[in-house]
Amino acid sequence: MQEREAKHLQKSNELEKIVIQPSGDNKGWTLKLIAKDGDAHMLRSKRGKGPRVFKTSDACLNCCAHIGASFISVEL
Repeated sequence: MQEREAKHLQKSNELEKIVIQPSGDNKGWTLKLIAKDGDAHMLRSKRGKGPRVFKTSDACLNCCAHIGASFISVEL
């Protein structure tokens, strides 16, 4: 799911929460979007097929604010 789709999910009130978690190689942070129906999606980059990796947790939080999330959790 790309950021544009995440915004639509948030506006339609179908987004339950966003989870910030370390990426698989521990070189950054990723966002997991959890919908109210239980589906979990990773935020994907626009150009690549893999998940979008942010260098800092602050960059993740800025993206969450841009999406319009009201509840965010962090998993370590």
